[in-house]
Amino acid sequence: METSVQTALNLNCDREHLLAAIQAADAVVPSNSTKPILTNLLLDAKKDHLEIVATDLQVGLRSIVRKIRVTGAGQAVVQARQLAVILKESSSQQVTLSLEGKADQSLLHITLSDGDYQIPAIIGETFPPVSFFPTDVRSIAVNGARFEEMVRQTVFAMDKDRTSAVLSGMYVAVGGGELVMAATDGKVLCEAIEKREEFSGEAIQAVIPAITISHLQRILGTTQPDQIEFAFSGKLVFVRLVMATGLQVEITSRLVEGNFPAYRNALPASTPSSVTFKTTELASAVRRAALMTNQTSRGIVLALDNDTAVFSNLNYTNGSARIPVTCAYAGQAVKLGINSHYMGDVLRVYKSEKIVIELSRGLIMREPGATYLIMPISLPS
Repeated sequence: METSVQTALNLNCDREHLLAAIQAADAVVPSNSTKPILTNLLLDAKKDHLEIVATDLQVGLRSIVRKIRVTGAGQAVVQARQLAVILKESSSQQVTLSLEGKADQSLLHITLSDGDYQIPAIIGETFPPVSFFPTDVRSIAVNGARFEEMVRQTVFAMDKDRTSAVLSGMYVAVGGGELVMAATDGKVLCEAIEKREEFSGEAIQAVIPAITISHLQRILGTTQPDQIEFAFSGKLVFVRLVMATGLQVEITSRLVEGNFPAYRNALPASTPSSVTFKTTELASAVRRAALMTNQTSRGIVLALDNDTAVFSNLNYTNGSARIPVTCAYAGQAVKLGINSHYMGDVLRVYKSEKIVIELSRGLIMREPGATYLIMPISLPS
């Protein structure tokens, strides 16, 4: 007697749309886990859309594909990387997925114009739940390109040594007509601001964990959302990315508990003196001086005197450099120690042709929508 075959989850869609959704979900899938089911994706085919769900138990993600034809609703739990690579290596325009169950085995059939595949689906184990984007709390929307820029302008200042959960995260505040993102490790501080009337109303302040920001960066590296929406509820943050293709990605994450430092106290409205460079010339001088540094000592020296700046390296274990750069400076002669890595990070995201460095307790650089502060390195007496 033949064993009956049951078919469920049957759908067809554009391969690139499905791949984008799976790559976004794959951003939160751990490479390995003590709970093997977490290295999988849940494919949940509804009547008129497909939900692709992933979680590492700290961050949950739901990709929603609406440009799809579902002929059989159902669910399948399959290996994330295996499915992503199959779709990525194909040049087929369309893809058909169908799940077949036979006795104690389930197989997901993947049909492409340049190849067919069957991969095992997990049965008998429940995929961890992932929350939906809430509809009963306030949501904040921001242009997708501007959000991606705000992340780039601040992310490098997050505490990579994880000495503090708060400092290793990203500060987000909404209120007073501003959306603010800020990060600091105590040595470098970055703040990005977007001003809009919609950002008025009840003030919101939160710290988003480093791992959530990392997942967002990975997703933004493969997709270009038209709009980003935030919602905060209790100890959770929800982020929704809306793409022009119709793809929608929703991320759920716990917030970091604790208060972010009052960092604006370190950003005075006015400073005693400043120096102005052409941004490209400054960036080149910093890169060249940094060639003489190493991983354990990234210090370079900036000497200022009468419209002249000279960059050199702090330690001479890798050789020495002396790089003069034209500038506009009318203050007293001064020498400053600078972390070349931090300065390089700032200059990579700085957009203006000229850069004014305000000399206060630290080096402050401002441009429309962003402010950067680098604390100086102590120089040997």
